[in-house]
Amino acid sequence: MKYFLDTNIYRNLARAIPLKDIKSLAEKIRNQELKLGVTSGFPIVVAMELIHHLEKTDPEREECFKALCLLFDHSKNYNASKNTFHGAFFPPLNVILPKYFFNKNGPFLEAYKVIIALTKDLTNNHDLENIYRFQNEIEVVREQNIFEKKELYDNIQEYLKDLNGGTLDWQYFSKNKIERKKWFREMQTGRSFAFLAEGLMIRAYKIMGKKYERTDENYAQFYKFHNDFFPAIAMTSIILEQIGHGTLAISNVYDHRWNTVLDISMMFGAIYNSKCDNIIFVTEENKMHLFFEMNNMDNQILKLDEFKKRFSL
Repeated sequence: MKYFLDTNIYRNLARAIPLKDIKSLAEKIRNQELKLGVTSGFPIVVAMELIHHLEKTDPEREECFKALCLLFDHSKNYNASKNTFHGAFFPPLNVILPKYFFNKNGPFLEAYKVIIALTKDLTNNHDLENIYRFQNEIEVVREQNIFEKKELYDNIQEYLKDLNGGTLDWQYFSKNKIERKKWFREMQTGRSFAFLAEGLMIRAYKIMGKKYERTDENYAQFYKFHNDFFPAIAMTSIILEQIGHGTLAISNVYDHRWNTVLDISMMFGAIYNSKCDNIIFVTEENKMHLFFEMNNMDNQILKLDEFKKRFSL
């Protein structure tokens, strides 16, 4: 069994603790893991979110630095004889898609592995001054986070243009009651989620440079994919609901609601790895709990209080 802690869980655990005590907290969690016979993994997306906030003027940089130190110390396995770190890690969506459909790592795996090395450098000796030496690398991670969000953002933008005769209007549904009812009806029936699931399948083909076609074999694969990852796919409802209501702020990819895309990537990581390990996803996000429960996966998700009880924190 492995535990996958999301970004806000690491931040919550680190928030009230001085930086000098982070190492002790990590050791306490690891010792309790040994007693319980469980392990943890390095969540790439969580590290990227925390690194995003290490820009030198970010008001959340100190808390996120503590959380990143906790993440690395908690999830690393060190081989003293070889002076190397090893262990499990939870990859992002663009690595999982080609692995799921083609059993191939795809072209992005090595790029994402750089995040582990960067985390090691940033958290070395738990020295906050490290972040000022790596501002260029931190900016690259920030840009990558935006790129991850823009994949869905751009698809929705093009869809809205098609609906409105080529003109983009993020308030299209709030101005068209019939279309608005249809939008929410398709969410309720699950048709929207099926559409998004197929879009992710098409993305997997593009990543691997393959042509996607609708065939009986692909439909069977799509159906399994949709069911396996339904909790993650359904999380897009947070964004789709805002589009249906015509929330203008959603037109800005920097709006906090687009962080949902990174939540979805985390959920894919947790669910995919549950196929070979029993993964327990730890999050305070109520929507995530709801969708896990809807898919009879409520034994694979925990809230922070329960995690603290299990680990005597």
